[in-house]
Amino acid sequence: MSNDPAEKVHLSPIEFFYLYRTKILIYGGILLLALLTYASMQVNKHLRLSGSEALYEVAAAPGDFQAIIAKYAGTPAAGNAMLRLAQLLRAEGKYDESASVLRDFLEKYPNHPLACGGWTSLGITLERQGKIDAALEAYKMAITKYPDSYATPVAMMAQARLALERGDANEARRVYQDVASRFSRTPYAQEAMRNERFIQK
Repeated sequence: MSNDPAEKVHLSPIEFFYLYRTKILIYGGILLLALLTYASMQVNKHLRLSGSEALYEVAAAPGDFQAIIAKYAGTPAAGNAMLRLAQLLRAEGKYDESASVLRDFLEKYPNHPLACGGWTSLGITLERQGKIDAALEAYKMAITKYPDSYATPVAMMAQARLALERGDANEARRVYQDVASRFSRTPYAQEAMRNERFIQK
């Protein structure tokens, strides 16, 4: 056997394990703990999502939606529950409470799939209160923040209607034309063109 120190030493797997067993066991334990933690988090996430969705499917009264919001904060179902709760409160004439729930939703769920609808719903609620300037601002936020959302043309149509009610025919006409151009393949475009034709020159 050569005594050259530069010569590589080849260890068998068993020899390697016994030589470095302390480090192997420590790092292996850390890796196993990390995997178990991740798996536990994923299971808990799945249980929260499925639990929140199951409750949302049977929810009907304001208290049902409030329970989902409290128990499953941060889940899509909790966001949906906030929107439904705000709608119910508005239907009951509780406009301040409805607006408060909607503002809370928009702050906590800016990336929710229905966030644009949240702004539009806030605009409707503020309109019912007679707060037209605030309603217009809410519709503007919906249009600006979510230009391609399903609810954007709804907000634009409301914006045009309020402009017309204020006597600003030019602004109403501009918005209707914008709706017809941007959403040409939707029923909103047809309605916008029809409404524009009825605006007095």
